[in-house]
Amino acid sequence: MQGTAQMETTVRIQPEIRTITRMVPPSGNLVQGQSELAISPQLAHAADRLISESKNHYSPAEGVGPLREAVAQKIARFNNIQVDPNATPLELLITPGATAALIAIAHTHLVDHSALVFEPYYPYHRRILDELGGHTNVFPLRGENLELDVDELRARCREWKDRSEFPLKAIIACSPANPTGKVFTAAELEGIASVCQELDLLCIADEVYEHYVVGDKTHTSIATLDGMWDRTITVNSFSKSWNISGWRLGYVYGTSKLIAPLNNSNNVFYVCSPTPLQLGLAEVLMADPDYYIRLREKFSEKRRGAVEALVNAGFKIYDSGSAFYVWARIPDGYADAIAFNDMLISKGVAGVPGGAFADSDEHDKYMRLCIAREDDILHGALKKIQDALL
Repeated sequence: MQGTAQMETTVRIQPEIRTITRMVPPSGNLVQGQSELAISPQLAHAADRLISESKNHYSPAEGVGPLREAVAQKIARFNNIQVDPNATPLELLITPGATAALIAIAHTHLVDHSALVFEPYYPYHRRILDELGGHTNVFPLRGENLELDVDELRARCREWKDRSEFPLKAIIACSPANPTGKVFTAAELEGIASVCQELDLLCIADEVYEHYVVGDKTHTSIATLDGMWDRTITVNSFSKSWNISGWRLGYVYGTSKLIAPLNNSNNVFYVCSPTPLQLGLAEVLMADPDYYIRLREKFSEKRRGAVEALVNAGFKIYDSGSAFYVWARIPDGYADAIAFNDMLISKGVAGVPGGAFADSDEHDKYMRLCIAREDDILHGALKKIQDALL
């Protein structure tokens, strides 16, 4: 059967991340997925100066020229992709965070269609489509190593693409992933690309965490794979890597046929991204060639310390290949991460139960812990967890 009978429905009550955040003090907040590290002094000074110089007015919906040029340089250096910041039609937009880019994509390309998300999934990938007239199909990653079965992916995508209601139009590939930190392997990315090409699907590549890949893993932009440039929309953000989640600055790029139409939504919904903040970021974005190297080193050390503390407390850690989140199985003797997290909340510390990111019960014994905190906060929160368990 096609149509409504095939549509998945979510009946599970999922933990709400912002509600949990409000239940613990800042000293125990490993909940919300934002970087709470200090802003770059150079960036703060640039923004302060530009605001004082009254650069506080409307700017183009697609972003100010200096930031678009700096972002194009960044993409060329770190993603091995050449994007023309002055192309007409547009190949690159500055957006009010990656969320605004995802909203524009859903509104422009996915109304009355569906996109596939990999479970465990980022909740906003689902919520945005649900709010804007689309639908999501949830595809599970398997086992403790969260592996992708490409043959199963291909079979399900064929089924979903051919249905009459909300036919499948896109795969959302988030790597490194929120919430697990999973870095898709080269073989997995090739598999996703082959399915997209065989079934004429778009790929929405969420690469917000690209600079947190650590160890022997590497980040590969799926748009660089053969045949993928013409069907990939890449979404990114400065919120995490520059510690400015409240500034709402992100970007989206790709072939003009997919990107240029997004600016209609960008303009209508937001008018423009914050002008002085764009100009300030433009000044510093590519000024320090070692900025992202130091970022990875800093987070590699944070992850090492967090993993050691959590393992000593009885957790089993998923070796994700990245270092913004830690995805961990709760200690033996505890059956459910929601009840376990409630116990931690009573001790003044919390993470997010795995059920917040899943339709199935496969991840009910897992938690996401955000380690993007100043060292004293992070170590103190981990000490609270250890004290609650040891």
